Amino acid sequence: MKYSHDENTPWLIYKARHLLKKRIQNKLKDYDISSEQWSVLNTVYMKKGCNQITLAEILLKDGATITRILNILENKNLVIREKSNHDKREYLISLTDYGLDLYNKTLPVVLQNTKETDSIFNDNELKQLHYLLNKLVLNLE
Repeated sequence: MKYSHDENTPWLIYKARHLLKKRIQNKLKDYDISSEQWSVLNTVYMKKGCNQITLAEILLKDGATITRILNILENKNLVIREKSNHDKREYLISLTDYGLDLYNKTLPVVLQNTKETDSIFNDNELKQLHYLLNKLVLNLE
């Protein structure tokens, strides 16, 4: 029995993820932000005042990874962590003015990247791809 990467679904998904990440990394490098850092910025923008646990759940990351990324973003003056009024053990994350400015500058880059990626497929293929990936996700959860 042979094992071919070209016919292996997990490998093809991993390879596509790797290439997609590499592509967006190249487009964001001039802004001194990684794709992971941008994902955190985006989530903080969308979920203003969320905590680290929420970030980890949304982004499918462990707590240590989220803490590491937040430390980097905080050192770059892109986010701030403030203690919650409800729970002194909880920190709520917000964008700084500089973080919001960077987010607004990079959002068109990310949207254009998504548009370019989606353009690989026609409308029906894209709908089918989304359907199949969602089906895979639902059956793996």
